[in-house]
Amino acid sequence: MNAAWEALSWMRPLWLWGFVPLLLALLLRLRANSVRGGWDAIVEPALQPYVIEGQATVRQGGTFLLFAAWALALLLLAGPVWQQREVPVFEAEQAQLVLFDLSRSMLTDDLPPNRLTRARFKLTDLLRRSQGRQTGLIAFAERPYVISPLTDDAATIEAFVPSLSPEIMPVQGSRPDLAIERALQLFAQASVASGHILLISDAPASSRDVEAARLARQAGYRVSVLAVGTAAGAPLRGEDGQFLQHANGSIVVPQLDMESLRALAVAGGGSAVSLSTSAEDLDALDRVLTGVALASDAEEQAARKIYWVEYSPWLLWPLLVVLLLAFRRGVAA
Repeated sequence: MNAAWEALSWMRPLWLWGFVPLLLALLLRLRANSVRGGWDAIVEPALQPYVIEGQATVRQGGTFLLFAAWALALLLLAGPVWQQREVPVFEAEQAQLVLFDLSRSMLTDDLPPNRLTRARFKLTDLLRRSQGRQTGLIAFAERPYVISPLTDDAATIEAFVPSLSPEIMPVQGSRPDLAIERALQLFAQASVASGHILLISDAPASSRDVEAARLARQAGYRVSVLAVGTAAGAPLRGEDGQFLQHANGSIVVPQLDMESLRALAVAGGGSAVSLSTSAEDLDALDRVLTGVALASDAEEQAARKIYWVEYSPWLLWPLLVVLLLAFRRGVAA
């Protein structure tokens, strides 16, 4: 018992300041009870013991009942604790954020009918094999936009897939680095310390994209790439059906730069695979997810937290008894 008192602590100690007005109220109430009321000035002193006998005792008893109820309520709110328990830190295993490129180059038809359609089909396959893992979706062009934060309801994310199109992007471009930074923010908001970032894109990776992947790896997240397109590419058509042209008059032919995307994946500690008609690409990405889960399990074994065991809700029972007695006496009614 002595050890318990020595370990006594308070989870919400500021509630203990409530004892200050409680003591003041108690002193004022006791002072008021010391005066027997208006009848003292009317009834003769010789008759007072026979007429108002016991009133002070009842009042004082009610005062102490109210004091006890108030004190128990303050103790309950302050949360006394004296026992600690060590528990492992929970982390969402195999959490994954998908960064889906919606730049206009995704409409290139070197992968029939076009890169965008094939990428959407592959994203649907990925969501259907997620098996309840935490998954989120970010669409990006010049700027990233969160389609869905991390959730284990893949069907909800799948409902958004058919609407993924460059037309929904307010500004065109391709900034995977900003999408990776946004993914890190979503992981932090969900308190996920390790996870997988999957970039589905046809854009060549720039030095800033590689640097963003490297910083994500340092923060504990792996970055992989599902590359969409072919090295030869194909002419890109505009909304009017005409071939798009560069400022010098040459036709725009988006080509897949697999080497730069591999460099991004290496910096991110992940894998770079090309979109295929089979499940080989998703199988390779699943192996990266398995590695993330194994690494997080190893860290989780060492990551443990100490939590206080709070028994203060048990004070509700004596508080209820005191309140019932107060109502019985008519003090709190």
